[in-house]
Amino acid sequence: MKLINKEIRIETTNICNAHCVMCPREKLTREKGTMDMGLFKRIVDEVLDYGVQNVFLGGFGESLLDPFFVERVRYVKSLGLFCNFICNGSLMDETKARELIDAGLDEVRFSVYGAAGRTYSKVHRGLDFEKTAGNILKLLDLKNSLGKERPKVLVFYLMLEENAAEWEDFKKEWIDKADAIEIWKPHNFGDGRLYRSVNGGPRRSCNRPQVGPVQIQWDGTVIPCCWDYDGKMILGDMKTHTLAEILRSEKYQAIRDAHNANEFSAYPFCSQCDQLIDHPDALVFSNRHDLPPEIAVNLTNSNLYSLT
Repeated sequence: MKLINKEIRIETTNICNAHCVMCPREKLTREKGTMDMGLFKRIVDEVLDYGVQNVFLGGFGESLLDPFFVERVRYVKSLGLFCNFICNGSLMDETKARELIDAGLDEVRFSVYGAAGRTYSKVHRGLDFEKTAGNILKLLDLKNSLGKERPKVLVFYLMLEENAAEWEDFKKEWIDKADAIEIWKPHNFGDGRLYRSVNGGPRRSCNRPQVGPVQIQWDGTVIPCCWDYDGKMILGDMKTHTLAEILRSEKYQAIRDAHNANEFSAYPFCSQCDQLIDHPDALVFSNRHDLPPEIAVNLTNSNLYSLT
């Protein structure tokens, strides 16, 4: 079996040190924990046979709270795969930055949803703006001082009610420092907070059940997409089955059939999701040129930059 999408996403932990306003963590009912290293290696070894080229380490937690995180990056890179992850930056001290550079990390994405301390603290409750920004700058300086091109550093911004007035300031602050930046309008996380309308346009499949990327939670359970923050649509368990068996199961085929028919009534989580409605203006700004054409075509003043 070969996967259509060459990226696979593995949530190594769903534990977090922040309580961000856009994140529906207060609705999280699934158990919190960290993936067993043996299970992690078995998953990566298996998907290598399916043609996976990119292992994204992330889900609904702060990746750097995972005590085995650097070891996981090192293992993925030992197999010749592209490895990246997203974090809030609060724990990216110089020691961790050096370890990740040495491990061969390809890309890190930082969530920084504020251009000033007061606004940032309203969004990323529990975190400190100066510490986070300082950590990112230290990583960039360390990478440069070591003469390393990797990891590429992306800084992301979500335009929320709390910070919408600062996105231009964010852009000016980071565009010449990070390898790339992106500014987005927020999404709904299925049945989480509502930011985008789920009405007013034709509903069509997001195609995630058909083409992925496959999302595996910290306990080995497989869900059809990363928006399913609470694991409401578990389609299999990699502790007891192979990914091939899960993807070929009747349960997985049923959700693919529903999406192929644009019929979502049997899947309430999907039926409430804004990903079924076309939102061409969701990406406000990016200076990457490896974006999908359907997204990049809507950008203006993009000054596109390659991360490959």
